[in-house]
Formats: sequence, structure tokens, C-alpha cells
Amino acid sequence: MHWLKKRIYNFIKKGIKVYLNIFLEFRVWGVENIPDGPKIFCSNHFSSTDPFFMITVMDEPVHMVIGPGFSVPVFRHILKAGEQINALPERRKFVISEAVEYLKKGESIYIFPEGDLNDQVSFREFYHGMAKIYLTHPCPIIPIGVVSPIRYVKEIDKNIKIGETTFRTLAVMSGKYYTNIGDPLSFKPHVTAREITDTVKENIKYLIEDIKTNKFWS
Repeated sequence: MHWLKKRIYNFIKKGIKVYLNIFLEFRVWGVENIPDGPKIFCSNHFSSTDPFFMITVMDEPVHMVIGPGFSVPVFRHILKAGEQINALPERRKFVISEAVEYLKKGESIYIFPEGDLNDQVSFREFYHGMAKIYLTHPCPIIPIGVVSPIRYVKEIDKNIKIGETTFRTLAVMSGKYYTNIGDPLSFKPHVTAREITDTVKENIKYLIEDIKTNKFWS
């Protein structure tokens, strides 16, 4: 990442950390599972604030694959300045190649395989983009389970419309938000995109249940 963009990225990250320390009980487990070098972070996705909160978990900058956020005028410029990856329909065909280029530079990416917000009752379908990135440039996949009690997930009036599709805006502005980072995943040669996707999905599901069963949850 260019030094100036990295400085902007870190400035934004520090501001988010201050907000989290004041307004949320923000807990993270498994940071020791994050290896050095390029990697692919993957997590479930239930709120529009997930991308902002998750960049505070890693010491290194990450290039996050984001769709609807790039359609919002103010955020578009912030995301571009932070070298995030534009996944709007007109840019979607470039996502894999852009992600791979960052991995080749020794940098890491973050992707939400569901592509849209779930209801925390069940996952949405996991897309294969993450698996295709891995198959193009194999490196550790880091599964992450994130969860917040539903009472803290609030709908914001302003939704985002892209083409004929309307995306809800849900945010966690206070309360509790928990993150559980799993062991790095790697796969044998000749593995299929479906096998990678299913394995990552099951790991994320386990990490969420681990929070609810063995860690803080109320």
C-alpha cells in the first residue's frame, strides 16, 4: 500500500478504535492465529458496520472487497483512498484479479463470501469468489466468526439501491460485538471451489457457536 494511503487508512482505523472503546463492548479472540505474509480473511456479514470494525482487528492494512459502500458518494472516496476493492456490478469482473495482485505484493485481503447482510439466524449463500482467489494464488485463508446480539443491530432509514436491487443498511452503533478468529486454512492441490467454500463456511459457523457456547454471549 502506498505510504500516503496507508497513513489515511491508519488514521481512520485509529478513529474507529476510539469509537469502539467508548461505545461498544468489542471483544476479539484468536489474534494469535493470524500468520505473517499474505492471506485471505473471510467472515460472515450481518451489519453494514462490519467492514469498519474488522479493520481494527489486524495490525496490517487489508484490502476489503466491498460492493454497496462504493455507491455512496462520501464513502466511495474514503474506500478508494484506503485501497479497498470495488465489487459493484460494473467492477465485479476485476475483483479476483485485483485481489490476487495485492496478494502477490505480500498484502492481505478481506472478503464477505455472502455478499450481503444475513439475519444472524442463518447464513446467506456463500459465493465462490473467495475460493477462486485462493485457487488463483494459494495462501492461508483465515476464517472469522462475528456476532452481536440482535437487539444491538439497528436498521438505518437510508438504504442503498444499486440497479434494481435495494440493500438494507444495518448498523451496530453501541452494545456488544464479538469476533472469533480461527486457525489458518490451506487445501490440497486439485481441491474444488465448492469444497473450499463449504469448508470455510463450516469453520465460520463453528467460530460463531464457540462464541455463544464457550465465550461471552448475552
